Parts: sequence; structure tokens; C-alpha cells
Amino acid sequence: MAINSQAKNSSRLIPTKFVLRTYRRIPTWCASYYLSGSAIGKGIVTNLSRCGMRMLGDHAPKTGTDLCVRLHLDDDQPPIEIARATVRWVGQGEFGLQIDDLTAAVAGRIAEMLNRQARTGRNGW
Repeated sequence: MAINSQAKNSSRLIPTKFVLRTYRRIPTWCASYYLSGSAIGKGIVTNLSRCGMRMLGDHAPKTGTDLCVRLHLDDDQPPIEIARATVRWVGQGEFGLQIDDLTAAVAGRIAEMLNRQARTGRNGW
């Protein structure tokens, strides 16, 4: 069982349901921008899978917020755009996103990059 450390009352930890990830996350170091209805942020994606990512950001959105994410996977390619990703957890300076809306072309670029990094052991750092 996971513990939600973002409880309203920080002296109480609230247990949440533990969910196994469908896809393996691969370490990355990709520049990104994220947009919610009220703010724009700049971040670094530190791990990525077909279904989610961990991001270091210049401001932390609230859990449950939907974001649009622009992610720079390769220096020589245009960035990809993830139409909707939901904030699942927030920590100190970082947060986790579940990818909710992904086109086939974007999914293909993510899969290609992740496969390449898994084969070579390079993580973009």
C-alpha cells in the first residue's frame, strides 16, 4: 500500500491504493514545458514510459490537475506534444504524470526513444 504524503493534514498519512505500472520507466533527461489552465511551467523529465513520467518542475501543480506537456526527446527533432497528462502525485520540486491522451505518432516517437535508450543504456544525461 502506498502512502499519500500530500495529505491536507501533514501530521496524518493517508493510505492510497497501490497500483503496479503497466510499462517500465526508463531514465531520461528531457527538457519540457507544461501548461495548465492557469500556469505555464518549465521542467526536466527524469523518467518516462508510454503511460507516464516523473518531472522536476519550476512549480508543482496540484494532484489531479490536467496538463498539456511539450517534451523535447531529441535535439534534432521537433518536440512532441502530449495533449493531456494528469498529475498523480507531488513531491518536493517534482511530480508524477499519467499520460491520458496520446496520438499514435507521439506514442511511436516515445517508444522509439525508449527502445533506443534501453538497448544502448544511455539515459540522455
